[in-house]
Amino acid sequence: MKKLFLISFVLLLLASGATYWSLPEQQTDRPIIYWAVQPDAAKLRMRDLFYAWRREQGLPPVELRLDAANRDKTKKMIQGVSGVGSDLIDVWTGQMLPLQSAGVLADITEQMAVYGATPAATYPGASSEMEVAGRQYTFPRNIVASMLWVNRDAFARYGVTPPPRRWTIEEFDRLGREFVAAANPPGSAQPVYFINHVPRLALRRSLGVSVFNETQTRCTLDDPRNIELMRYIRKWVIEDKLVPTREAEQAFAADTSGYRLRVALFARGQYGMLSLGRWALILMRELPPVNLAVVEPPHGGFPNVDVTVGGVGVYAGSPHPEIAASFLGFLTSPAYNMEVVRSGDSLPPLPEFSTTEDFVHPAAYPNEWGTHEVFAQSAANLGIGPPMSPYVLPSVFSRIENDAYESLAAGRIAPAAAAVQAADRINREIQVTLESNPSLRPQYEEAVSRQKKIDAYRAAQRPVPESWISNPFHRAYYRAQGWLADAAAEPEDKL
Repeated sequence: MKKLFLISFVLLLLASGATYWSLPEQQTDRPIIYWAVQPDAAKLRMRDLFYAWRREQGLPPVELRLDAANRDKTKKMIQGVSGVGSDLIDVWTGQMLPLQSAGVLADITEQMAVYGATPAATYPGASSEMEVAGRQYTFPRNIVASMLWVNRDAFARYGVTPPPRRWTIEEFDRLGREFVAAANPPGSAQPVYFINHVPRLALRRSLGVSVFNETQTRCTLDDPRNIELMRYIRKWVIEDKLVPTREAEQAFAADTSGYRLRVALFARGQYGMLSLGRWALILMRELPPVNLAVVEPPHGGFPNVDVTVGGVGVYAGSPHPEIAASFLGFLTSPAYNMEVVRSGDSLPPLPEFSTTEDFVHPAAYPNEWGTHEVFAQSAANLGIGPPMSPYVLPSVFSRIENDAYESLAAGRIAPAAAAVQAADRINREIQVTLESNPSLRPQYEEAVSRQKKIDAYRAAQRPVPESWISNPFHRAYYRAQGWLADAAAEPEDKL
């Protein structure tokens, strides 16, 4: 029996060795880096362009492998903390700060300066998803500016004038009711809506309020200005039916859902407008051409556009950090930026490529002419990145805020109660975070102290040093209002 076990053990060793040496990575003399991402045609094209770029730069060949199995945000975090993360990490909206705080992302500040892949190279609104305390952790592979697509054919069909590029909340309210009334005469079989959903973040900001205060230590959804917006939203969904509920949208089709359904409904005129980024073109180009226009979200005094980043970071535990960093350098190349231009996958990382003729007037899609430059100009001039408080996970915040919206849209709760309850829940989550992670307490207390100084300065109508403000909206808003001062010139005396 012992001899049988010994023979079995030897055979298993030989089989394991044969399996190991037959693995593809043992059959190449090139360094291998992994990127946890969906291996679709666009990513495979990126890989090939990366290889060509390295040849042009005189860099030695490498092999980039796309790993679809580990692209989930939870796996990125768990594997990164466990020391087995992919060399390249896709970092989408709301993921950068948690991954950086956990030590998963490498500090790439100096490396990116060599390649010119710095925050200064891309859109200003993207910096909040690239940097922490002045240090860089990602670079964009695309920039998403959330605008409103307009189906001009649908507006013409119902005899309604489309909205102008810049318009107010009051104009949205009036034009929306006019459109819905014209599109849904008595006896209509299937409803037509003005827009697929309300861009809540941009509308809040336009009223001068964010979801967090200046230092992101407290949720401010209970601000009276947000409560007023919630009243508008309830009216638009329940009374005026400008916007569908989730159930109403799902009732349109049982065989599809999500963005593909929304784009299809927009293309056939059941939504007059669609709140999405330029990447919606990827789906629109699969459908018959639509006569398109693009306008900004309506505003209540402060026009702004929500800018998010499809970023890439380098794993802090990568065995090939230089090669991984070179991929981010590749994202600044003309070949890559023009690939984004032609694909329609949002905005290219470098703004100068958004002024090319291929971007502004794609030859194969004349129905899109006049839309592309609106995205680029609005992202550059009005774009603001999302708030990301270190004291509450973005996923937790989104879940609570969405719960409040869905309850409001379903008529289960009044606007003021929805806003106050959401703020209370998020502020409790901040305290839970501090209790479970005491190392954050000194940082939080310093930020609370800073917030008190900001409040005192504002009460005294004194300019506030920009360095005191961590919320990207408040930095932009204070700048627009003339409330900022040079921190070096502003004494920190007590009031």
